[in-house]
Amino acid sequence: LLAASHTHSAPAFLPFGSAPNTNEAANAYRTEMEGKVFAAIQRAAQSMFPAKLNVGRGSLQIGYNRLLLRDDGRARALFDNPERVPYGPVDPEFMLLRVDDTEGRSRALLVHYATHAVVLGPTSCKYSGDWPGVMQRTAEQQLTGAQVMFVQGGAGDINPLAMGRSGSEDADFAVMEKVGQLLAGEVLKANKTLHPVAADSIQSKSDLLTFPDRWEKHKTLDVGITTVLIGPSIAIAAVPGEAMHKLQTTWKSQADVPHALFYGYTFSSGGTWAGYIPDLRTAAYGGYGADASTRIEVGAGEKIMLRHLQNLYGLRGMWRDAPGRN
Repeated sequence: LLAASHTHSAPAFLPFGSAPNTNEAANAYRTEMEGKVFAAIQRAAQSMFPAKLNVGRGSLQIGYNRLLLRDDGRARALFDNPERVPYGPVDPEFMLLRVDDTEGRSRALLVHYATHAVVLGPTSCKYSGDWPGVMQRTAEQQLTGAQVMFVQGGAGDINPLAMGRSGSEDADFAVMEKVGQLLAGEVLKANKTLHPVAADSIQSKSDLLTFPDRWEKHKTLDVGITTVLIGPSIAIAAVPGEAMHKLQTTWKSQADVPHALFYGYTFSSGGTWAGYIPDLRTAAYGGYGADASTRIEVGAGEKIMLRHLQNLYGLRGMWRDAPGRN
C-alpha cells in the first residue's frame, strides 16, 4: 500500500490520470521519489524482527467540513475558516497501530486520521509535511527508537480548523506547528492505552474497478483497490483518491470487525488516480469535490465500499460454495 499524506507543500509534477508527463523536471522528480520508496522497502525487508501488534484509538477534532449548504440549497466549499467554526460533520477519531519487539520496545507507530494537510496556504513555497510532519516529529521525540508514520483517511471534505493564511512565513509555520503538536499530544496519551491483538496472518484481496467518467461518458477510470485483513480483528480499505469522510464512516460502521481503518490517497493495485470520490448525498448537493473538480461517476464511492465489504467477508471465509442450512 503506497499511501500519501497529501500535502500541498510539494512539487505538482504528477499529472491527473495515467498520461505520462514528459517534463524533464517531472521525470527527474518521479525517478528520485521512486528510488527512495524502493530503498525504504529494501531497508525494511533487511531489518525484520519478531513483533507484536497493538491497536487503539482516540479522538480530537482539528478539522471542519468545508462543504457548507448555502441559501440556494446547494453546497459550496468554504476553503478558509478564520473564525475556526467547527462546521460538521467530520470524523474526529484517530486510529493507532503500534509494532513492539519481543522485548516490549516500541518500534513503529502508525497514526490514521482524516483532515487535509493544508495548514500552509498558497503563499508558502517551501517543501513541508504540514501538520502530519509536525505530529510525526513531535511524537518521535517522546517515543525513543520508534518510527512514527501517518496515513490519511477520508479527508476529501475536511479542512484544518486552524490555517496559516497571514502571508507571514513565521506566523503560518507556527500555526502548523501548533496543529501538529495538538494531535501528537493526544496520540501520545492514547498510545498508553493500546492493547495487543492477534496478527498471526495478513490476507488481502485486490481489484481493478472500471467506472465511467461522470462528465465525458465515453471515458473511463480504472480504480485499483485493496482490502486487507490482519488477524481476525483489523480490516483496512485502501482507495486511490480523495474520498469524502462519509465513505470512511460507512466502512467503519459496516466492516463488522473491531478495528476498521480507511486508507484514502492510497495506491495498491494499478489503475489511475481517481481524484475526488464523493458519497451519493455529497454528490447530490454539490460543491468542490462533489460536482466540481471530480470526474468519477455518481455512486462510485458506494460501489467501491460495497466491493471492500464483499472482499472482507471473503477474507473471513464467510462465502460458501453451496446453500447454507435452513
